[in-house]
Amino acid sequence: MRKVLLVVMLVVAFCVSSLVAEETNKTVKLLTIGNSFADNACSMLGNITRSVPGCDIQIKKANIGGCYLEKHAQLIKACEENPELKPYYKKYTLKQLLKTNDWDVVTIQQVSHKSYKPETYQPYADEIVAYVNTNAPQAEVVIHQTWAYAPDCNRLPGFGISRDQMHEGLTKCYKKLSDHYKGMRMLPSGSAFYASYAENPDIDLWNPNDRFHANQNGCYLAGCVWFGELFGISPEKVAWKPGSMSEENAAKLRKIAAKVIGK
Repeated sequence: MRKVLLVVMLVVAFCVSSLVAEETNKTVKLLTIGNSFADNACSMLGNITRSVPGCDIQIKKANIGGCYLEKHAQLIKACEENPELKPYYKKYTLKQLLKTNDWDVVTIQQVSHKSYKPETYQPYADEIVAYVNTNAPQAEVVIHQTWAYAPDCNRLPGFGISRDQMHEGLTKCYKKLSDHYKGMRMLPSGSAFYASYAENPDIDLWNPNDRFHANQNGCYLAGCVWFGELFGISPEKVAWKPGSMSEENAAKLRKIAAKVIGK
């Protein structure tokens, strides 16, 4: 009887250790289709990810500054018509980037100044998603929810909206897009920015020069959101922070990221 019990205990221990190994030894292969906001969100993602034992990430970017969904969709068609056109890094088409790796995740997003306008999303998102599904069928398409501008951004008066209105509008648009694809997963950078400003208004998240791109704090916050959602691990387990960021602020940002994604 003791021998049987010992065997059972060894089998259980082996199974548990195998599950732990699977959870803590993971590499995510990520391709972003976006613009500078995706650049911001990914700028610290590698360091963030690799600070958690067993986690690694490979990142490639099909990002063009200021590029919106319609433009990416137009570039797909233009490259199919003209194989010499290489809009990404001036050396790749989107099809070539999609085929350079067995991507686990491909992200899409709207450009920030159109993010709150529902009429700017379709049919362009459908065209991009269909193209990804055709050329990288193994990849999961995930939506990157971008963020609203700083309250003092001088673009907002020109848009005729406030920061709160921009956030409300883009939140509805990205939720509608997710629902359109039967609950497509989302990287809620925008929700994290909004929650962080509400709880910690002293931690500025926006670039001091334009007040809409992310600064160091914003990039760290978005990177923690992406890590937590992509790996299914609480961002509070992240051990890395930029050298000039205080431990207190880093902890607050990690906590917000964890709260927003429910980790």
